[in-house]
Amino acid sequence: MKRPLSAALALVLIALVTLNPAFAQDSTDIRVVGSGLVNPILELTMQENGIQGNAVFETTGTVNGIDLLCQGSADVATATRTINADEDTKCATNSIDYSEMRVAHNVVALVSRTDSSSPVCLTASDLNTLLAPSAEGQITNWNQLSGGGGDSALSLVVPPASNSLYVVLDALVQGDGLRPDVQIAENDNAVIEALQQNTAAVGVISLSSALAAGSELRILQVNANEAVGCSSPSSESVEAEAYPLQQSYYIYVNRANLTKTGLTELLSAVIGSSDNPVLNTLGLTPVTSASAERNSVALAGSGEKRPYSATVTDFQIPAQFSATATIAGSAVPREYVNGLLTTFQQAYPGATVNLQTRGEVEGIRRLCNGEIDIALATGDLNADQQAACTANNVTLLPVEIGRQAVVLVASAESSYLTCLTSQHLTTVWSAESAKTANNLTTWNQVDASFPTETIMLFTPLAGDTYGDLLMTRVSGRSTPMRDDGFSNRDALYRAAATANVAGGGGLTFMSWPDYQRVITNNQERIQLVAVDNGNGCVAPSEQTISDGTYPLSQAAKLLIRESALSNTTVQSFVWYMATDANYPALANAGFQGVTFGSLPSLRERLQNAFRSAQDAAAAAEATPEATAEVTPGS
Repeated sequence: MKRPLSAALALVLIALVTLNPAFAQDSTDIRVVGSGLVNPILELTMQENGIQGNAVFETTGTVNGIDLLCQGSADVATATRTINADEDTKCATNSIDYSEMRVAHNVVALVSRTDSSSPVCLTASDLNTLLAPSAEGQITNWNQLSGGGGDSALSLVVPPASNSLYVVLDALVQGDGLRPDVQIAENDNAVIEALQQNTAAVGVISLSSALAAGSELRILQVNANEAVGCSSPSSESVEAEAYPLQQSYYIYVNRANLTKTGLTELLSAVIGSSDNPVLNTLGLTPVTSASAERNSVALAGSGEKRPYSATVTDFQIPAQFSATATIAGSAVPREYVNGLLTTFQQAYPGATVNLQTRGEVEGIRRLCNGEIDIALATGDLNADQQAACTANNVTLLPVEIGRQAVVLVASAESSYLTCLTSQHLTTVWSAESAKTANNLTTWNQVDASFPTETIMLFTPLAGDTYGDLLMTRVSGRSTPMRDDGFSNRDALYRAAATANVAGGGGLTFMSWPDYQRVITNNQERIQLVAVDNGNGCVAPSEQTISDGTYPLSQAAKLLIRESALSNTTVQSFVWYMATDANYPALANAGFQGVTFGSLPSLRERLQNAFRSAQDAAAAAEATPEATAEVTPGS
């Protein structure tokens, strides 16, 4: 099987063709300075695409590269980190207007044979225990790790210390370098060959090589943060800050020099495709489509030109304060918000927050009247609501909580249950169907094309919020659910029971996080049911739930009255919600779409809104005094 070149080997080849920085430059040259790990991306892209232009590549290191850019003596700086505040200030002082782009990820994949006795998920503590120099001669068996593993002698196969993957690992463990008793393999292919000879070995290779190996290898997960749990390596998990074994690569360009021949074309080629063969050659992982879009905006200068480094905040919740806030509206996120309020008020006893969930319409009416500070909502304001807010000079700051989804699980034997319409589901689950007069007991009564298998429904206990979500989304209103099914609180039990129904007529529902638990438990003979609400069958997934295309999902958001953001309790509560430490509360509540990695951007947005609200409040207080002073002299 043909696999990508290792990053180390590719860099050696590139070094042979790199232009000599000592050559004289003229004003038309494109001067690229910075990281020796990132420069090859631009150099090879220029060569592979036949881009016209005179380019000089100099390996100066990230620090010196950014410094040269901010001095105005380089066109492009490449970096293995984002620009810092001091460097940004230097660029601003020298009137250097730059754009920032994230171009690739160097992702470490820990891999083993599929029959390995190594753990399937390693914690940050496990990694340090396993790889630190002090582990030599001490950690010798997989069962010594907290993540568990078979009773077998462990073996580690890693690239040499000169390889960038080794450097990424070294940065995450205590001590200088990795444990000296690891087996060194020259490149990714050599690592894979070593694993094929040892069922107890774990190897270190690039993610691109691990994916190319396919079913030959098992890719281990890493749990570096309890807020996000075990995560597999991918561009998505890297950018969500869920997978730590990686280093991201950045480009900074002096916008004043974009007119140089070939420069814009080069940068567009580097950032414009997730299928850049150069990245595969170098053993790198492309950025996500979301990053590619942000890169394009930054390069065009039509929006945020620092999409990755501008999220530095300094707001802190005061140790002591006393203020009151009121939240009202939809009951959809009530459980999550109420739980968060409980811990918030325990931590800050001076804060008083009144939570009143009497319905979304009532909450928004009161919000637009200026009676409350925050409304809980599931959608945007309609025209009448917007007009009411406008009439009262009320402007709102929306903060997404995410989307909750209810998913349906059926027996894998039931080909007719792979996709059900909203009408099918209304018929199956409605309380009307359970009445003696209707006596709906077999699937062919739901749809004549279905077989005469008995309907076997497994439900959570009465009052489950996901039952309400199911009925609301399929029928368009709050419809009572039938209560003649088999009830059990445990989603694992319900999934197993559904799988075991003879003839495959079983059906149950649960939250998306509960379904993840079912999958982790390796439940067999089940399938997710796609739903058709008139726009075709859509199966639930993180993507379809997050983007709202899966019909049985519902958004939740905070609509915050902007003028209330000068209130210390309002500020402190929404900031408390956006902290890293409280992300698990959001994830455990079943909300999808707000990632751990998006929290820094949210905090930056909140901090800016706090400042604007405080400035507006200060101006409003000063206005009457200014008027009083002017009047006597008029």
